[in-house]
Amino acid sequence: MTAKKTKKKKPFVLIRPIFATGRFFRSIWKKITNRQKDFLSRRPHRSFYMTPSGQSRRPWRIRKYFDFASDAWKLIWKNRRLFLKFLVLYMLLSVIIVGLMSQTNFVALRDALDEVPNIGFFNRYSTLFSSAMTSGPVTTDAGQNILATLLFAYGWLTLIWLLREIARGNGSKLKLRDGLYTSGAPILGMGVVLLIVLLQLIPFALALLAYASVTAVGWINTGIQIENMAAWCALAVVAIATLYWICSSFIALVIVTLPGMYPFEAIRAAGDLVVGRRLKLVLRVLFMALPIILIWLLILAPVILIDSWLKLTWQPLVPIVVLLLTTVTLIWCAAYIYLLYRKLVDDPTPPVSTGRGRRLNVKSGKEGKVRKSTHQTKSKSKLAKKNKK
Repeated sequence: MTAKKTKKKKPFVLIRPIFATGRFFRSIWKKITNRQKDFLSRRPHRSFYMTPSGQSRRPWRIRKYFDFASDAWKLIWKNRRLFLKFLVLYMLLSVIIVGLMSQTNFVALRDALDEVPNIGFFNRYSTLFSSAMTSGPVTTDAGQNILATLLFAYGWLTLIWLLREIARGNGSKLKLRDGLYTSGAPILGMGVVLLIVLLQLIPFALALLAYASVTAVGWINTGIQIENMAAWCALAVVAIATLYWICSSFIALVIVTLPGMYPFEAIRAAGDLVVGRRLKLVLRVLFMALPIILIWLLILAPVILIDSWLKLTWQPLVPIVVLLLTTVTLIWCAAYIYLLYRKLVDDPTPPVSTGRGRRLNVKSGKEGKVRKSTHQTKSKSKLAKKNKK
């Protein structure tokens, strides 16, 4: 007898696509969970949750405010010839590409204030001072705004490249043309970071728009009124919260200039560096504006007084001084933020304090070991290697 041949039943046609689809989504889910675990290990602090005091302390080895500011000024003064060349070149390019502040509008405002009776000395010159600080060039269009943004970005990249070379000990052999011809590679990455900064400024812009709207319809009276003071307090809170949010993006503007660094990697590395130190960094950034305010007051205010005394008409004394102070502000901010970045990179303190060695697991009631962030150490080593190149 011959055994009957049994036909093998073919598997269902949809089984393989179903398994392939399941494997695909499982791989995606695994990547998401791995990213989440890596993020939790790098960023121990959680929103709306109180971090234990043993984990919230992340010291930062940095000098006091005035000492650190003096270090930035000493760095600029030690390489004053190099930065003076940059100052002259940047001012010339600004005049050619963008133009100066409108001298005609400033003279018209000055003459109009002279005709106002009982305006007072302080009100008159504070108005002229604020107008000189906020006024733009004579003609502005979309093309000029784009060129002004590109000029600022290229100037920032040149300054950061020069400062990095100075930190490596090459300041004596350094020339400005080396920075001009070499530093422009990360212009696109810096543009992406600047776009992210603009997106982070949207909440503050919306708060200003809301204040202008309620003031225009008369819901809030101008002057020293209780509702106006409350609105200004709310704007101050929004401004501080926005600065608290974007302070890491200032560090990302330096990190993105490293060779081979992508913009979103720079944002992530900057966030890893400032975690646990964000409030300290905000205070340092706020202190950065103090010397600039003093310089503007000590230089621009006497120039406005001289201009009003001499009754200058076509001589652009105030516009030239405003352009000079703007370029000095750019140099100062670049040196100050770069030194902050170096202090963050050189400090090896991890984001989670390991002084106790263990942390209490609230849910299970057991003790778990504190996991150190491998990504944090990798990112720091990567930044250190790129800084040495």
